[in-house]
Amino acid sequence: MICNVCKKEWVGSPDDTRCPHCGADLVKGTDQHTIPGVISFLIKKEGADILLKPDTVMSYISDLVQGREREKKLMRVGSANGVFQKAHAILIEPRQSRREVMVLDAKRNLMDNAFLSEENAVALVNMALEGIGLPSLKIKTEPEHDSQPKKRSPQVQQRPTNRRPAQDEKKTVPPTSHKPSEPASKKPAPQNSPSQRQFRLNSISTFEYDGSTYASRKVQGPLFLRGETRMIGILVTYDAVSQDMNVSLDWQIFRQDGTSVTGLIHGGGTIKRGDTDYYQGWGWKMPGNWAVGRYTIKASMNGSNQLTTYFDVVDGRYDNPRLTMNEVRLFSAGALPPAVADRKYSTAFYSQQARRIYFEISLMKMTAPIYTTLNYKITKLNGEIVANYAVPIRFHAGDDRCWTGFGWDAPGHWSKGRYAYEISIGEVNPLFRGVFDIV
Repeated sequence: MICNVCKKEWVGSPDDTRCPHCGADLVKGTDQHTIPGVISFLIKKEGADILLKPDTVMSYISDLVQGREREKKLMRVGSANGVFQKAHAILIEPRQSRREVMVLDAKRNLMDNAFLSEENAVALVNMALEGIGLPSLKIKTEPEHDSQPKKRSPQVQQRPTNRRPAQDEKKTVPPTSHKPSEPASKKPAPQNSPSQRQFRLNSISTFEYDGSTYASRKVQGPLFLRGETRMIGILVTYDAVSQDMNVSLDWQIFRQDGTSVTGLIHGGGTIKRGDTDYYQGWGWKMPGNWAVGRYTIKASMNGSNQLTTYFDVVDGRYDNPRLTMNEVRLFSAGALPPAVADRKYSTAFYSQQARRIYFEISLMKMTAPIYTTLNYKITKLNGEIVANYAVPIRFHAGDDRCWTGFGWDAPGHWSKGRYAYEISIGEVNPLFRGVFDIV
């Protein structure tokens, strides 16, 4: 590396932020307060290949970019879906025409695989392009005009938000001896008409719903067991609202062949100032009615951009008595744990550096797919419970380890002291106990 101030050269590392000779700030002169500025800074320091180390790039972004939480959240999603690697491929591609195709492919990948809205996918790709110094390739979006009717997918057959589904839509529920539960709203529907405010939805995810509260979810994620699943809930997130208002959520579930499981599910409710999420559910009071297969969910809120997500219903069970836990090791990292070879294991972590504390569990190698639950509990020595979670987990044949973590994306939240933990997999396997220190 070469210092731009004293011009002296040395062998550096991604952790160098000051010149070892003159002490000059290596970040000075770059826009270190933006994500593109940090990406550009890292490329100048370490070369384009730094983009092939997404965990390192995200670590710098988390440490150097203050605020901009929505942008950082988007970039974490992009990092998990290969946006830095795709940016590297675009940067080294010499043909402009090919670069343009790769940019559009990157956007489509984020929409299809990360389930981002088009607006968020475009924003994420454009941040990466600006960071690698190719702003001329930024994706432009056409502005929407409220006076023009928004186009709807003919498969979804959505209605205007102030109308209830027609009677023929109600007949599309799956044939079963059990009556499907009515869509359950987060809050009771208001008597007046829903607000026509346009939402900017950020994400949509699924969970197993009991028809009452989001906190009671048993499974959070896209994988559900046929013999245990009753209602499927959807959680949509959006930018925080500035005032109390009425909302309308329209969504529909499709089978893998494109046929509809439900008609258009139309629900409404009231959200409070500062709210950022809303949920509803659909299904049965008894398990066993979902057929094995992949399902697609499409949702829109107050006429906003439509989001799509997927979930799978599989045969299996959550408990397996043959699992054998061999060892538990701890490490600290951000929202995305590093590769196994790059993990630094310890039982003591600095309070100003620790973000998430991860538990890596080594097991006897799996010989067949297993669906189970990983349970972990963290307490302080005074008995105060810090975390207590049951995480659904799926093992594939050949797997011999798993990990889970608790903490924060940014450092500085852990209080100093000793913590105890308990970990188990399934309901019939023994507990693993241990301690770690925050110093």
